[in-house]
Amino acid sequence: MNKNIFVIFGVSGLIGTELAKTLHKNNEYTIGITRNINKTKKKLPFLDELLDTAYIKSNTFNTNTNNFIFINLSAEPLIGLWTKTKSRRVLESRLDGINKSISLIKKYNLNNSTILCASGIGIYGNNFTESQSEDSKTSDDTFVSQMSKKIEQKLNSSEISKNINMRFGIVLSKNGGSLKYLNLIYNMGIGGPIGKGNQWWSWIHIDDVINSILHIVQNNLEGPINITSPNPEKQKDFSKILAKNLHRPSLMYTPAFVLKIILGNFATELLDSKKIVPKKLIDSNFKFKFDFLKDALNNIYNEK
Repeated sequence: MNKNIFVIFGVSGLIGTELAKTLHKNNEYTIGITRNINKTKKKLPFLDELLDTAYIKSNTFNTNTNNFIFINLSAEPLIGLWTKTKSRRVLESRLDGINKSISLIKKYNLNNSTILCASGIGIYGNNFTESQSEDSKTSDDTFVSQMSKKIEQKLNSSEISKNINMRFGIVLSKNGGSLKYLNLIYNMGIGGPIGKGNQWWSWIHIDDVINSILHIVQNNLEGPINITSPNPEKQKDFSKILAKNLHRPSLMYTPAFVLKIILGNFATELLDSKKIVPKKLIDSNFKFKFDFLKDALNNIYNEK
């Protein structure tokens, strides 16, 4: 029986770290790809192999009958001002894992290969009323939507038969991500509705992110896949639930300029509305651990 080999680019990031931990618990062979070997080795000492992104070489690739699952999570953070230099780094960092995965597959004739690549729900247009599934029209209106389309187009043109674009929503975790910055805003006492707060926020708990990735691999799903909870929240309701867990007020309207000071151009993504439906996950009988925001945030802030 062929063995599964998981190759994770960006293994030391928020999602990569949790995915590696789960794969280790499941006794799956995992190769981490990183720019910082020493730091990642201390953080994830259990990895079966740890390779430098600048020099990816391993005898494991010589056994090309195994099933290689390349998971591309490496990414320059979107937080900050999107200068030309920053924008180039943001895009190139996301394309790097795809390019290197394709190169390894072709070099070693890894015919039993799957590539999963991080994309995002920013690929969809701003919509306050209609739900958007994987079948919905994508957009070119913003930097994030343009970037996401370039990432997906690169993967789709790779000639790799099995590829998956993972369109992540707002990932919720106690270990970082969007909540790190939202916590800062609320602890400053200026948390609350952004604008009128009627924009939809599509979110997902980190546990469901990891479980959905494994579900995708185990069930041979392909194409673009929305990785969000089936129950998005309006931002004003999200704010109330978050404030309750932080024991902070949610009375003030958070000015857009304050968000931009803290988040840079990424603030525009929080002002847009995305009511996303994870249709492919639902249709393939994926079981969400946290369907509702109140349960997800209660787990993050109150359970030990």
